[in-house]
Amino acid sequence: MKKKLNKKALIAIVAAVVVIIAVVAIILGSSLGNASVPGKKNEDEVGASPDTLTLIQEGDEVKKEDVTAITAATAPDGSVLDNKGIIDKEGHKIYATGEKDAAGNPIYTTGKLDSKGNVLYTANQLNSFGKLVYYSGQYVDGKLVLKPTVERPDYNSNDRPNPYKPETPTTTVTVPLKTESDVKITGTKRDYIQFFGGKGMDNFNAVAPCEDGGYVVAAYSNSYDGDFEGVSKDWAGHSAVIKYDAEGNVIWKYDIGGDAEVWFNDVTELDDGTIVAVGMTMAEEGEIQKTSQSHSALIVRLKKNGSPMWTYVFPGSQDFAGEFIQCVDATPDGGFVVGGKAESNAGFFKGEGMERKAFLFKFDKNCNLKWRRILSGSMSNNFAAVDVSKNGDVFATCVTVSDDGDFAGIVYPAKAGAMNTVLVKLNKNGDLEWKKYLQGSGNSQYEAVYATEDGGCVVAGSYLVNKKADGIYSMTYGKSDGFVIRYNKDGDVHWARVVGGAGADYIHGITGIDGGFVIVGRTDSSNGDFNGEVVGGKADGFIMYLDEKGQTAEKLIFDGKNEDFAKSVCTLADGTVVTAGSTASKDGFFHKSGADNQFNGYVAKFTTQH
Repeated sequence: MKKKLNKKALIAIVAAVVVIIAVVAIILGSSLGNASVPGKKNEDEVGASPDTLTLIQEGDEVKKEDVTAITAATAPDGSVLDNKGIIDKEGHKIYATGEKDAAGNPIYTTGKLDSKGNVLYTANQLNSFGKLVYYSGQYVDGKLVLKPTVERPDYNSNDRPNPYKPETPTTTVTVPLKTESDVKITGTKRDYIQFFGGKGMDNFNAVAPCEDGGYVVAAYSNSYDGDFEGVSKDWAGHSAVIKYDAEGNVIWKYDIGGDAEVWFNDVTELDDGTIVAVGMTMAEEGEIQKTSQSHSALIVRLKKNGSPMWTYVFPGSQDFAGEFIQCVDATPDGGFVVGGKAESNAGFFKGEGMERKAFLFKFDKNCNLKWRRILSGSMSNNFAAVDVSKNGDVFATCVTVSDDGDFAGIVYPAKAGAMNTVLVKLNKNGDLEWKKYLQGSGNSQYEAVYATEDGGCVVAGSYLVNKKADGIYSMTYGKSDGFVIRYNKDGDVHWARVVGGAGADYIHGITGIDGGFVIVGRTDSSNGDFNGEVVGGKADGFIMYLDEKGQTAEKLIFDGKNEDFAKSVCTLADGTVVTAGSTASKDGFFHKSGADNQFNGYVAKFTTQH
């Protein structure tokens, strides 16, 4: 005869089953991800301190010879504060001070001095590239005060080290190309141009290829008519993703906005055909409301048909300005990498030291954070461009006004807000393989990068120096010039060249094609590389074809009476090229546009002739 379960026993069994189901759900969720709740795992990884130090066995005697160079491995009175040495990653012994930093991490001393005679400390922290973070410390009124430093303890000498010398900039010394394509570029033909917009300001910020032969565009607009008819008039400046087929026909459009500005800066297609668009939101209401004082980084994922899958806004705090995402590219494993700028010590950036940061984050397709790399400095810093190779290598450019913190290697300190650029190559796990400083005495701003099939990259941007030649630049034409550099897989320069004339010239985008590369931008020059051109309005857009060695093979000016520019370029599945940008003209190259002094977005497709 079976015994009846009493009420308490039944409740206990039900509770146990619920727990088991919950555990199984957690295991499945962690292994499969959850597209309906993006970023679920993100907050768990924020601020986690890597375990970089290994304790020696309890009771190990601290010997005099272990306290290297000075008695800073001890208390200010010279007495050892603990009986446990700590081994850093390089195998050097360090010691606890008995104090903690602002984030609550124990502070250790290296027993070594920096070039100014201050003691070097660490707090069991790694920087974005896996190296211990060091601080220069002084006791002020009996309290230990730490300041971030790029100096490293010298364990090879007991002498005070020489003053820190910044790294040298990239030079244009070249190594020859081992192979060169047999394909030669002989010309180009425009297949079509299509316009998009209304009576407001409409900008096409980025274009990316799709596997089906078409492409997608990231746009910003403050129009509410024309092609944006039906957009809520309660929205402020709003954004859109627009899908085109290979012939330039609009397949679908996705709009997003709020009670304040919402921007899409870049867009990419993932390997499953879904679309990821990135930017920022300043909205205070709705599903994409900001979490920080000014703006928050925004990620939107769309299905193949343009309907939304999810949106994700970075966690933040009203105590800080916030973050935005400038660039995105898909990764071979189905995820994506984003780059941008943060002015925050909250959310993803909690406990990261300096408030102003440039960041690269790797997400899986469900927006779960896989790794993050952060560069900090006291001034503005922004990862402006990123491109991922077929094997997962990440190439990115960081535009900075800082010359301290992680940017202490800058040779030409920022003056009056001048910008320098750092080019980095990371492997698929986010480990730094090499970095290069692209700089001169004035602005050096690189916002375009393309990963080449040989494991290197081509980077493009613009510069203005205070002399005829300094830094990485051997010459300058005029006000501002474009510059293109090709690197091999080891970071050696194959070639570098200027693109410009006596006016102001800028390169905004780059892509690769059979036989070379394509760059796009804007110019108001009529000599140099643009000799004989008649500039209309403030500037004209241009497309330029370069061969494998960087020599000009073909160029075409996008002329109109008003201001025009080409912002982005990509190569489609059939080898043709599409560029996207904006025009205020309705004549010349843009004679069928609806622009009338205000901007319309446009896409133009070109066939390369060989």
